[in-house]
Amino acid sequence: MFSSEKPFDLLEQELWSQFRAGDAHAFSELMKRYSRILFRYGSRLSLDEDLIKDCIQDVFFDLWEHRSTISQPAVIKPYLYKALRLRIFREQAKWTRWENVEPETYFEFSVENHWVEQQHATETREQFEKLLNTLPKRQKEILYLKFSEELPHEDIAAIMNMNRQSVYNLLHEAIARLRKNWYDMPFYLSLGLLLLTVLFQ
Repeated sequence: MFSSEKPFDLLEQELWSQFRAGDAHAFSELMKRYSRILFRYGSRLSLDEDLIKDCIQDVFFDLWEHRSTISQPAVIKPYLYKALRLRIFREQAKWTRWENVEPETYFEFSVENHWVEQQHATETREQFEKLLNTLPKRQKEILYLKFSEELPHEDIAAIMNMNRQSVYNLLHEAIARLRKNWYDMPFYLSLGLLLLTVLFQ
């Protein structure tokens, strides 16, 4: 279940209600609002742009086909993120012989400026980006959802099919690994503050 800390605005709530009632215009507006956002998230999970676009179309197609039975989520973005994530993994699973195993996915970081406020030099950002991309894919994904998308732990847990404690643990492991491999003092201090934010939110 997704967090209700940030319910989507009344316009989106109305659009969702109209979409569920069969309003094609409202559905089209929701697609316009979220297609680009979903593609950005999907591009973190796969290098195949055509696959991402197809999966986004499938997500919206399924929404329309099942509109009469779909509930109204408290927040729409993580709801769609989870749907897209599952769809991409399902398509990738067709290429693996193992069942019930989450397929390996590409997850690449492009460091946002606010992640490195104390490190403005291009070289430092590039070093940090390389460091982030040495993390296991699930650690990279959880950092992206937490600090780039600014999602609460409850929503991250729902998207990644984890419990809240597992989210805390995985975030802690990711940040601890970054700290271990980065010895520059200003950055070390910023990671310490980041760790406090994660643990005591």
